[in-house]
Amino acid sequence: MRHLTLTLVFAAAPFLHGEEPRQDLLSFANGDQLHGRLSGITAGPSVQWKRDDVGEEVKFKSSELRRIVLRGGRPEKSTGGFAHIGTSNGDRIPGVVREMDDKRLVLDTTFGGMIQIPRDQVGLLAPNPLGGRVLYHGPYDQEEWVMIDNEHPEGIPALKVDGEAKMSAWKHSGSAWYWQNKETGTALVRKAGMPDRAILRFDIAWKSRLCCAIAFHSNFRQPAQAAAEEGEDEMPQERVVMAGKANHSASLPDVFGESYVLQLYSDYVMLHGTSFDADGRPMLERLETPDCSMRLGDTGKATVEIRCNRPTGEISIFIDGKFVVQWSEVAGGGDGGGGYAGKGDGFGFLVQSEESPVRISEVVVAEWNGMPDAARSMQVDDEDIVLLSNGTDRFSGKVTGLSDGKLNLEGRYGDFVFPLSEIAEVRFAKSRIAEAPDAPSDEIRARLHPLGRISGRPLAGDAGNLRILNGAAGEIDINLSYAVMLEFQKTESFLDDWDAEF
Repeated sequence: MRHLTLTLVFAAAPFLHGEEPRQDLLSFANGDQLHGRLSGITAGPSVQWKRDDVGEEVKFKSSELRRIVLRGGRPEKSTGGFAHIGTSNGDRIPGVVREMDDKRLVLDTTFGGMIQIPRDQVGLLAPNPLGGRVLYHGPYDQEEWVMIDNEHPEGIPALKVDGEAKMSAWKHSGSAWYWQNKETGTALVRKAGMPDRAILRFDIAWKSRLCCAIAFHSNFRQPAQAAAEEGEDEMPQERVVMAGKANHSASLPDVFGESYVLQLYSDYVMLHGTSFDADGRPMLERLETPDCSMRLGDTGKATVEIRCNRPTGEISIFIDGKFVVQWSEVAGGGDGGGGYAGKGDGFGFLVQSEESPVRISEVVVAEWNGMPDAARSMQVDDEDIVLLSNGTDRFSGKVTGLSDGKLNLEGRYGDFVFPLSEIAEVRFAKSRIAEAPDAPSDEIRARLHPLGRISGRPLAGDAGNLRILNGAAGEIDINLSYAVMLEFQKTESFLDDWDAEF
């Protein structure tokens, strides 16, 4: 078994280097917003809010609020990794499991110390959930992204108001990006961050039929730029005129450069390689595959996972944890050439249908260790599934306990002991998971960095700490230095949040 350790890589936050921390942002249920600072949470529950231009603190009932984004979505501290457990109510609590038997689980957390949780409330144990380094999780900070189009590859200029036509733009709200424009044309991108062997995972929600392009391993380089770098004359003028066309599939190379672009529709997917010929004309090559059909519906939501391996040419797509399709490209390096079309390390999103709102959230970029499947796609009613970090070994049976960093599994053909360092994740049998307790009407949800969501009834809190009553674990003290957001509204439908504006 290969020994793999999960290591987290952080983008340096400005406040960690002496800069003044950002203000908190309070978002009301009616769409209004207010900058300031969270100073406390009291019984009721109500939120105490402080502004420098107002002498006294102001109180708001939690029923009037949607969320509080803390410090502009930037934490003061990080929980230090992606190891976590998943509970029956949907919480993802980051930490390291120290003990577990058939009655309880003891979780060691950086944000709240030791937490005990009933064993039958835990459905997922994920010591090394992705098998490699996690490079990005968000979007909490809109400044980490850039919006581009055919005519503005370095970023669109400031939006114009006052009578002039406004350029279509993505809008950031809370921890998600929204596309709510009638027309298409503006891509949302991060121009760096994807390693050669990468996992790109995100949640997408949509209305009025899905049609979205997702680019990966993109270099965003244009023919004129490439020619200048090589000392040649720039591309002729007609090439510049072409860049003014609308962003339909024929102009994807103009936006993403040399890249792979997955076109995600409600009932099928297509993958293209984008490039340019010797004369600078855009080239779009569709990768053939036997069957790319699926059923997502005209309105819905899904978790999409792209696994791509530039050295081997392998590209796989998973939707909601289930395998959809795989392509085998010619292996090749980055900008040095080769048969692999994606020459860069960026990625991005472009909505391609008119009047089709889209929401992008829970974006994760990580190194891929070659794991071909996930234990979640193998979850069954009566057996626990243990998936090892080497990506190939999977065991089923009954987990009997965990101590001293080792998990014990009673299998059909013998008993096994696995070090936690060699386990990617464990999916517990559905029949052994108790039904989640009903959530109280005043429930609050704290989102932690880089991963984590903990819910419960607020009991007390100040600017730095929050005590909640969790339905499974009882009272939990949360150090808000690790938090990026507090959510107050639990919507029954994701469509209820489409009018959110930041």
